[in-house]
Amino acid sequence: MEGKKQKVSQIRKKEILDAAKKVFLRKGFADTVMEDIIVETSLSRGGVYYHYKNKVEILHDLMREGMAYRVDKINEVLAEYSGELDANAVAHMIVDKVLDESELMSVYAIFLQATKNNDDLKNLFPILVEESLKATYIGVKAAKKDGCEYLTNDFLIFFMNTVILGCEILDGARDSFINNREFFIEIIKLFIDSYEKGKIR
Repeated sequence: MEGKKQKVSQIRKKEILDAAKKVFLRKGFADTVMEDIIVETSLSRGGVYYHYKNKVEILHDLMREGMAYRVDKINEVLAEYSGELDANAVAHMIVDKVLDESELMSVYAIFLQATKNNDDLKNLFPILVEESLKATYIGVKAAKKDGCEYLTNDFLIFFMNTVILGCEILDGARDSFINNREFFIEIIKLFIDSYEKGKIR
């Protein structure tokens, strides 16, 4: 009985998240109110609020969906990759992430833009960084906890987020970046090498 209840709850939360994703992509985060999300679902007002108190909580779970999506993508690559998870492999995966074109990546870009004027989202950002790293350690078998500290480095995070925003905001940016993918990979490898030598501030 408990398992059935949990399954129903997961289905309803998924419906809310799908509705919110659609609304965020259409209206942005700042201009979206809970009522916009509620009317996109088959649930009552109380039904939605039972699962989520506000749109920040919803966005947080959408970001978690994005983490799970990224872990799946990494594992797909690793399934065809025979070597170790070395700097070269990590660089390829990071570049794949920042150049990825998906609705969840678009929602992440919306989140980044909204953090500027929203303290709740600013406070959520470091939590997401930790959760993302934890999801990688747990979900990616080849990931070693003592070998991926650089993934939480401010320089790398800011660089990645700048590229993600550029892909979403600037016409032609993603195509230009994809055409120069190998150059991006060399940049990330240079960063990892510099980090390991203590040259990154």
